[in-house]
Amino acid sequence: MHELAKAPDSRESDADLMVRLAAGDVAALGPLHGRYARMVTSLLLRLDGGRDLAEAEDLTQEVFLTLMETAPRYQDEQRLKAWICGIAARTSQGRRRRSWRRRGLLAREGGTPGMALPTTGAEDERLDARRKVGAALDLLPPSQREVMILHAVEGLTGEEIAEALGMKANAVWVRLSRARARLREELS
Repeated sequence: MHELAKAPDSRESDADLMVRLAAGDVAALGPLHGRYARMVTSLLLRLDGGRDLAEAEDLTQEVFLTLMETAPRYQDEQRLKAWICGIAARTSQGRRRRSWRRRGLLAREGGTPGMALPTTGAEDERLDARRKVGAALDLLPPSQREVMILHAVEGLTGEEIAEALGMKANAVWVRLSRARARLREELS
């Protein structure tokens, strides 16, 4: 006789859901997706300013599939948000590398990748400032942009970023310092 999978309970802790997911209970992915999908999509959009919403949503699904695959390696003392942000950052890096390769091939073959730029009709000061900050972030090297967004936007500590990206905390703080200096330079 089959045992029915436990119905998702939105009050279950992240750790309990990850234990279920690690044990193969795919139903545990639903509440985790509900809690973190918007954050992941937002992060993916910020990590690559040229990415559109549809691509970010596709990548969000990849992130949660990877979460399901890596659930057995998750340790309860780790913060799940940092774990998921690390998966999202690595997924974004992989997509960016594949995109660069594709553009290089197209350039060698004489093709051009089509990119539609979003347009807005509203020109108030807040949107203008937001565009300037976004443009300045886009000028940062990807490694600096990642740590800046994970720290300033997602609220991760340097140690959490180091854990999420598989690097030393000192390297995170150096990248953050350089990113801040470059942003100040670009925005002044």
